[in-house]
Amino acid sequence: MNFFINSDLSNLSSGIEHAQLKRLRLFQQFGQPAKILTTYYRNNWAEGPGRFGLTTNDVLNIFDYFGHNIHVHHRPNHIAQFCRQHQYQILQNLGRQGVEQGYLVQTADGRKAVVRVYIPDQQVISVAFGNETSKRTTYAEGYDTRGFLSIKYYFGTQGKLKKQEIVNDQGQVFCTEIFNRSGTKVLYTDLIFRGQTQRFHDLPTLQAYFLDQVNQDYAGKNLFISDRYECTEGLGRMQTPATKAVFIHSHFITHFDGDVLTDKLNYNYEFGLTHPQKFDLFICPTEQERSDIQRRFPNIEHQVVAIPSGYTKNNWSPVAIQQRDPNQIMMVARISAEKQIPQALLILQRVLNHLPHVHLDIYGGVTSTAEYQLVQAQIQALHLQEAVRFKGNIDNLSHYYDQARVLLSTSNTEGFGLSLLEALEHGVPVVGYDCRYVNSELIQDGSNGYLIPLNDLQQATKRVIQILTNSTLAQKLSTQAYQSAKKFAAPQLWSRWQKVLQRSNL
Repeated sequence: MNFFINSDLSNLSSGIEHAQLKRLRLFQQFGQPAKILTTYYRNNWAEGPGRFGLTTNDVLNIFDYFGHNIHVHHRPNHIAQFCRQHQYQILQNLGRQGVEQGYLVQTADGRKAVVRVYIPDQQVISVAFGNETSKRTTYAEGYDTRGFLSIKYYFGTQGKLKKQEIVNDQGQVFCTEIFNRSGTKVLYTDLIFRGQTQRFHDLPTLQAYFLDQVNQDYAGKNLFISDRYECTEGLGRMQTPATKAVFIHSHFITHFDGDVLTDKLNYNYEFGLTHPQKFDLFICPTEQERSDIQRRFPNIEHQVVAIPSGYTKNNWSPVAIQQRDPNQIMMVARISAEKQIPQALLILQRVLNHLPHVHLDIYGGVTSTAEYQLVQAQIQALHLQEAVRFKGNIDNLSHYYDQARVLLSTSNTEGFGLSLLEALEHGVPVVGYDCRYVNSELIQDGSNGYLIPLNDLQQATKRVIQILTNSTLAQKLSTQAYQSAKKFAAPQLWSRWQKVLQRSNL
């Protein structure tokens, strides 16, 4: 069995989750069993798989496993039903806050509480009781979106969290976490599992116990890959025989222009690379990064392999340039500093001086509020309000790639850049900075797009304008984009994974 470890899959927060899902589907396509393991408590974790085309059988959450919530059926838990069951009286509708609706209720014994409902499915998700004098929360409950009480929170007199109890779908408390005086750190976790009570003093030890139990359930010697740093130390602490791998999704050093031999390690991969004896494999997306890691750590040279994070289906019908939006520049990037969206705005401003009807469509969520505020301020300063469209997170971008004339990438670092590969797969010419690591492996300068010297606004503007105005050139680049994506077809990628499985004796 093959297990891909993540902290959470209730929402797709970055390309890491996209890469993990693609890997799962690749393994399943070629008949190799695989599951995603998640190691954080989320009351809505079971909704995640369905959003991304998976089933709950594809994902196993640590607390569902320990609580034996393996086959839970959805139960309606709407506000009217909930209040009748608990003998609560609704006093006031508190209105909407984001995707939640609030209600002030009163219990049969006169206490007041706030009940929150998740608007899309009308399920109750939380109840909070408070001290009416101090206005501090004294006790709260969280409800799994499948319709059952899943966690209880206990607060001290100062409103600090002191204890939480995780509850299974049968109403049994199986996990208790005790917090420090400030309510910010778990001091220890008591777990009741298979008739035994055990105490864990940190999260990695609890995670390791989970991984060991799962490993033994599947006859041992399985493959485990950590995709998130929050899970890597726990993987390293496993006690049962298994093949343990760390996937290095992005730049393994901190600074995009740092010396690969001396720069500070990226915190996401620091534990793995400084404790190589705890792992069997380090997987990175590109040959160039594999070479750099091997130069930095020659003692683990044999442990480092390069496997792209994504693959192509190559079953799309080509879309001619004449059928695409001649004024659209597409970006697929979360709002984060390394994506350098302010540079894209400067490029757009220069393009608009020549082509006044062009617009920039940005697909991706906000992972840095400060960066988002900076971007919004720059849009105002450059008077680009009518030319920039934020599209947010969209699970399947195929339709939007097929409309795009050009994809712009201004990142100063990219581990693999799934969006670039997806764009090429849909015949979108790419204009991207020559940054570590993937752009130079995906962009064939002058063939399927243009590789631009880092931060060269003038050159990037020139190439974008050429693609937008020269249909013959754009069609040539588009045709080569489709062709170049075939190098990353699923069978080619699977042949690399087969070598990993052979090394693991799986």
